[in-house]
Parts: sequence; C-alpha cells; structure tokens
Amino acid sequence: MRPYRFIQIIMALVCGLPCLAGLGHALEVSIPSATVTAGDAITVPVMIDSVDNLAGVKLVIQYDAQVLEFQKAAKGQKAGSLMHVVNSKNPGRVVVVMAGARGIKGEAFPIVTLDFTAKPCSLESCPANLKIVEAQLMSDQLKDLDFSMQSQSVMVVSPKEAAPAETKPEKKSDAS
Repeated sequence: MRPYRFIQIIMALVCGLPCLAGLGHALEVSIPSATVTAGDAITVPVMIDSVDNLAGVKLVIQYDAQVLEFQKAAKGQKAGSLMHVVNSKNPGRVVVVMAGARGIKGEAFPIVTLDFTAKPCSLESCPANLKIVEAQLMSDQLKDLDFSMQSQSVMVVSPKEAAPAETKPEKKSDAS
C-alpha cells in the first residue's frame, strides 16, 4: 500500500507545481518615474508588465492640477483592438476605460499614454503626485484579473537659469 501512496504524492506534486509556479508572478500596472522641465510637454506611459488575456481596463489616475495640465490620452500600440473612452472633465483626475471582444496579450507595454504640460514651478522641483488610485482589469470571459499597482514619482523641475552670455570686447575702428 505504501508504493501506491508514494505514487499519489508524486502525481500531486507533478500536477500541482505548474499551478504553484503561475502564482509567483502577478500582473502589475505601473507608472514609471519621470522628470520634466516646467513649460515642457511630457508623455507618461501606464505600463502593463505581462498579460495573457486582457479585454477590459478601468484606470483612475490622479495628479496635482497645480503642477500638470492634462492634454490627451492615447491607446498603446498593443491596445489597438480595444475601444477607449477618456474622462478628464475634473482637473487632477483622468478616468480611462478600455474594452474589447477579444483579449490582448504582451509583455512590458504601455496600455495607454497620458500627455501633460508641466506648469511653472516656484520651487526647485515640484512633485506631480501622479498615481493610479483605482483600477480594474478583466479577461474576455469577464473575470477579474489579479494585479498590483505601482506609481513612481513624476517631478517638475524649474528651468535652469540661462548662463549670462559672454560679452566680447567691441572692436574699435581705427579712425585716421
């Protein structure tokens, strides 16, 4: 009877290890760190690290409206088959909703890019406080996908003062 029990244990391990290996990697939605000079435009990607079947996305992103001015949002290349709607009526908050009949897959790609203009900053640097505050990801079978969110800092820096131009001595003309 012991050999039969041993075979059961081996079979359970062989069948269960692939399932356990899949649990080690969770999908991550992230905003990478960036720096922009006041007055300049910046495109901030919302990244997906790895996904197999993504058919629905809802992202609520907040930012400091005193530091950044929202311009537009655009789908990433891999999200081309998904339709999208962007609500940016309230300064300081952007809501992006995307959906498609079939799921998309890929690794390390922007699901959407957000374009901002950096406002003048009275300090040496001002944090934009750009972060994902709410999100939902779904498969094409309408099942929620497990994921984590990470938002790095986006900083607006004051333009460096231009160095004073060197003055060249004027040539004096020889008066004869």
